This record gives sequence, structure tokens and C-alpha cells, in this order.
Amino acid sequence: MSPFDEAPEHEWIVHRILEHNADLYPDFPFLHYEGNDYSHKQMNQRANRLARGIASLDLQFGDRVAVMMKNSPEYIDVWFALAKLGAVEVPLNTAYKGEILTHMLQNSGANIAVLDEEFLPIFADILDRCVNLKKCIIHYDNSLTENVTIPIQKHSLSGLPRGSENNLNKKIFPETLACIMFTSGTTGPSKGVMLNHQFEISFSIVFNEIVSLQKDDISYNFLPFFHIAGKFILLGTLLVGGRMILRERLSIENFWPDVRRYGATVTVAVGGICQMLYSAERQQDDAENSLRMIYSVPNPHEVQEEFKQRFDLELTEGYGSTEANIVIYSRPDESTPIGSCGRVAPYYEVKIVDPAGRQCPSGEAGEFAIRPKYPNTLMSGYYGMEEKSLEAFKDLWFHSGDRGYQDSNGYFYFLDRLKDAIRRRGENISSFEVERILNMHKDISESAAIAVPAKLGEDEVKAIIVCNPGAKLNPVKLLEYCVEQMPYFMVPRYFEFKPSLPRTPTQKVRKIELRNEGITDNTWDCETSGLRVTRRGLTKIT
Repeated sequence: MSPFDEAPEHEWIVHRILEHNADLYPDFPFLHYEGNDYSHKQMNQRANRLARGIASLDLQFGDRVAVMMKNSPEYIDVWFALAKLGAVEVPLNTAYKGEILTHMLQNSGANIAVLDEEFLPIFADILDRCVNLKKCIIHYDNSLTENVTIPIQKHSLSGLPRGSENNLNKKIFPETLACIMFTSGTTGPSKGVMLNHQFEISFSIVFNEIVSLQKDDISYNFLPFFHIAGKFILLGTLLVGGRMILRERLSIENFWPDVRRYGATVTVAVGGICQMLYSAERQQDDAENSLRMIYSVPNPHEVQEEFKQRFDLELTEGYGSTEANIVIYSRPDESTPIGSCGRVAPYYEVKIVDPAGRQCPSGEAGEFAIRPKYPNTLMSGYYGMEEKSLEAFKDLWFHSGDRGYQDSNGYFYFLDRLKDAIRRRGENISSFEVERILNMHKDISESAAIAVPAKLGEDEVKAIIVCNPGAKLNPVKLLEYCVEQMPYFMVPRYFEFKPSLPRTPTQKVRKIELRNEGITDNTWDCETSGLRVTRRGLTKIT
């Protein structure tokens, strides 16, 4: 019998999992963060009190609340408080700013924002364009931004009135909208994926099955809560009554010391994290760690067996998306072919289709198409984008926009994205967004952003630039412009200036031609020029 058939009702409402555990295991130290333990009961009471504080700002059922916060117990408080109120969380990437952030706030219609104080200046710069946003709740850390003025109501998170610690018991249903999570656009602006309570939880059920998560496991979570994996690690840990170590962000230097210190048994590695761990200098005690499993997206196929032996652990991987859950995954107890992301999950149907929607024969590449076997286990659609939703659900299948194939034994292989998304540092980047911001520069006529291979897996971003007639651009100045206007992971590493872009007869840019060119003698590389873009901005390489 499937867990979707036998799961009790509390497992389909996000906050009721926490409430259930607070009743059964009130004093169990579910969460550890920065030297402090937090029990189920403590976290549930904190969320209840905060929910009443936020409700005092006239929050209504179904209101959208934008959240831009780093990983912390306070973020978890906000997440569960909003769920208890029947509000809709809109988690925002903490690197976003400018036009991208404006689009997300406008598209979601958020009327309240909850921010860590360091992000208040970013919001202050765009509030004149965000007509729906009326109130801002600030999680102050060291009061660095007390003097930042904004034209809307400003409240302190810690200063909100706190009410009863008892559960609110509002009528929330599995199909109630819980979250709008923005995923990178490929041929247009980023789209807000609608996740109801049951769908948000369904990710954790599949994740728990993939890694065989048990009550005695300790999960290690450094992934942000604006990323679906950050959420399903926490919810999965709650579902089994386990313990979670939360970190603000990934530190490769602290990864293994943390694992050993806390006895972590399971974690998730997205992007090139496994490659980074493998590239680190070998130590005699590499195998002396508590990790038993890493869910890796993707596995480091080139060194997969060496990685497992060196660190004495198991690797598993999968294929999925924010829209469709983890619909394919490898099983550690079977010999998945190297390069495959596994077999289909038992709760979904997956097929590879050609442009006409016909199923491709084994070995032939096409698009991943997905259909759920259970209700509320696929996105409800793209918020405010009905045409895009209809386009994605063509022929009653969700069309992923990703390209791959299935072999004769039922194993799936991911090849690439059908369109122009770029994967860098664990983030999906929309080439459309990069180009839109580049094209806003006064000296640029048009641009094309493409992926070029990175040394540690995934991609680097290259931008091909066509300047306005008579204009000349210094690449360092252009880089500085990008750093000001884009999140750090989106800023191109490479620039190349051309008189024109290659086009098809219908005037579409032939990006395949640009990708085939790759890095040329005319390509400017910021890193070989002594500059590197980091989370903190532009730095010199010493």
C-alpha cells in the first residue's frame, strides 16, 4: 500500500506535522542551529505566537507573504506561522534584486514582506514599483539598517505582539495553497509554481523513500528554504521524528567537521557539491564519518565509485522539478547504469515524448512528460500565468522542458534542457533574465547568454554582446554593471563582443552556434583578468 493511501490526515497539512510531533514528542530536540537545540514543542509554540503577531497586521486567509530570509529558526517560525494562518508563503532567493525581484513581488501580489534586515536596502530600491506591497516585517540582527526609510509600514519581527502558545486550528485542507515558489524562466520571466499543502509534503515522502530516512537519522541541511530541497529535508525529518542540523549556508571547509561533530547521517548535494568534496585534498580519515547517504543531483558520474569508497557512503540521485516532484530516482540496492538518474517513482508515470507528444522508442531522445497517480502531487499551475500553465499541461501531461531518454530496461537519462536555462552553483539561471538586464544597458543593442562547461561540473555563463553603433564597452565596467544588477550567481564570467548575432531565417538567435563556439580567442574571462564574483561582490584574485 502506498504512503499516499495510508498516511493520516495530519501528514497532508504542513504545520500539523509539527503540531502532531509537539503532542507526541514535545521535548525531542528536533532542530539544532548555531549551538542551540529546539524541541518540537518550542518550535510549535514559537510559530503559534508569531502567527498571532502577524495576524495582528490584518493578514487575511490566502494573502501572499514574500519571505527573504537566510536559514534560521526564525525563518522556520515564519514558514509555519504563515501555514497556520492559511497565508501563502512566497520564498525569495536572497541573491535577487532589481528587476527580477520586482517581477516576483508584482507577479505574486504579495502585500506583506518578511526580511532579514540586511535585505531591507534591496527592497527600499524597488518599492516604488511594487504597488501591492504595503507592510514590511524586519528580522533585526544588529540594527545596521535602522536608518533605512521605506514608504510602507515597517515592523520588527521580534516586536510583533505575541499571543497564546496554543494551536490556531484554522480550517486548512490538503489542497489549500501553501507556497508560491519561483523557478527560473527559460524563454520568459520566472514563473511562480503553486504548491498546495499536500504537494509540498509529497516531496518529503518521496525523499524519505529515496534515502530510507528513519527516526534515528540526523539530517544535515544547508540548502536554503527558497529551494524546494531545503524544505523537503526539514519536512521529511519531521515526518519520521528525526533530528536536523541546520546551517545558514554550505561551507565545504566545515562540511566534514560538521558531519562528524553532529553525527549526521543523510544530506542532499545539489549541483557540483560532490565534485567539490571530491576535489578537496585527501585525508587519511576521509572514510571515518557518520554519513551513510548523500542524495546527489546529479551524482559525480565520472568518479562515482571512487567517491563512495573514499568516503564510505552510498550515493543516490534523481530527476525532478519544483513543478513535478522527484519523479525518477536510483535505488541503492540495484545496479543503476552510470549516467542514469534511475527508474520512475511508483507514484508517477513518466514518458519521453517527441514534439508532437508521441512516446519515443527506447534510446531516442525527447522531452520528459509526467503524470501523477495520486491527487495533489503535482503543481497546481503557475500563479497568474494561465496560458503558461495550459502550455505546460498539454495533452494532460506535464511537459518538463527537459530532454532525455529511457533505455530498454526502464532507466532514464537526463541530457539537457530543451530551452536555454543555465545551471550554475546549484542555481537554475534564466538566459532570458540575464539578457534582459544586459539589454537595459545604455550601450548594448542586444545580447545572448549561453552556458559553457565549468571545471567542477555544471555551467559558467558567457554573454555575447552587440553594442550600439559607435559605442564601446570596457568589459570590467560591464562586469561591474552586472554585479550591481544581478544576483552573484547569475553574473557572466565571460564576455565576447560581436558585430551581430547569428540568426535563423525567422530571425531567432542561433544559440546552438554560439554554444558550439564556446570560449574563443576573443572571449574575455574575468578570472584570468584577476577578478571574481562572489556572494560579497566583486573581488580581486590574489
